[in-house]
Amino acid sequence: MPHMRFTSRLAACSVSVATACVAAVLIVAAALWAPSSAAAVEAGAVSLEAVAASAPSKTVPNVVGKTASDAKAVLKKGGLGYRYVPPKGSIVILSKNWTVTKQSPKAGATVKAGTKIKLTVVKTPRVTASSSPASPSPTPAAPQLSVAQQQAILAARNYLSSGMGFSRQGLIDQLSSPYGNGFAVADATTAVDSLNADWNAQAVTAARAYLSMGQGFSHQSLVEQLTSEYGNKFSPEQAEYAAGQVGL
Repeated sequence: MPHMRFTSRLAACSVSVATACVAAVLIVAAALWAPSSAAAVEAGAVSLEAVAASAPSKTVPNVVGKTASDAKAVLKKGGLGYRYVPPKGSIVILSKNWTVTKQSPKAGATVKAGTKIKLTVVKTPRVTASSSPASPSPTPAAPQLSVAQQQAILAARNYLSSGMGFSRQGLIDQLSSPYGNGFAVADATTAVDSLNADWNAQAVTAARAYLSMGQGFSHQSLVEQLTSEYGNKFSPEQAEYAAGQVGL
């Protein structure tokens, strides 16, 4: 019996010693692990901070007024993200049908690469047939010409093609003169103005006709003849143009 008690006590002591040893090992292991783990966490934090600090900065472009689709493309090209903010209850499905009205941060701000820019968008109104520009009004029809005016036009065309060279006033006088065609001045004026003649070209024609007569004209005398009340009645500008064209 005494031997059995001693054995039991010895076994109990061994168990206690073993437990104490295990506990001591765990404490030592924890002590060894704790500093390295803390160092690793601290190193990880420093590493993340370094990555954040080294991220390139970007200047926010101005995308207000662009379609949401175009704004997205501009931001992505600039290394930035985006987030649409439509009116409450709306969802952006086709971004090309939405327009950016506000952005945050504003254009010109400096942010980190990859920053999402908040884009306030509204639905772009559709252009309907009723809102399209009105078609231009038709050009009013030219007033009908009287028989006398039509005849005056025929006579005026014949004079202009005769090679004599007529000024506007000279042709009106010829058509309305009792020694010419005898048309009313109003009808003669309407006929002449309806032809939209090139009076500079008519002045050149008249100048060449004078030079071909062999009388001999200087620059000044030719200009005077072309502008004279008793000559062709061209304007001074038309006469000077004609003289220059014929080499005087």
